Amino acid sequence: MKWRPRAGVRSGFTLLEVMLAVGIGVVFMGGAVVFLSSTGGDKDLAKARRILENQAGQARENALRFGREQRVVLNAKGIGGEVFPDGIEMDLITPQDLALGRRGWGKPQDYSWLFTGSGLVEPIRVRLRHDNNTDQFSF
Repeated sequence: MKWRPRAGVRSGFTLLEVMLAVGIGVVFMGGAVVFLSSTGGDKDLAKARRILENQAGQARENALRFGREQRVVLNAKGIGGEVFPDGIEMDLITPQDLALGRRGWGKPQDYSWLFTGSGLVEPIRVRLRHDNNTDQFSF
């Protein structure tokens, strides 16, 4: 005698099971991407960015506290006398570059970045590079 399944019974996965499996897969793949993309260059870039942000924050805070303009000197290897980790290079686009019609990134050569006594910051665009890794941001 042949066994036949009942007419109302179906085999397969429910939508909930499929969604759960896909969700778990996405979480694992996301973790793998983060793990594989965390290279030494990224850590050095993050450290250089922290140095830049800390110097900028300190200059702005001092400008507001004392009510006088503050200037921070930027060059290709560091900011305000603090040197970036080895291999990090900085490029800038400044308001002066735009006013003079220069386009593209330039190397800062002891560029004096202005923070006014009212807390306004001279707008600049920064690009930090380490080997093939880059980090771009604006102030």
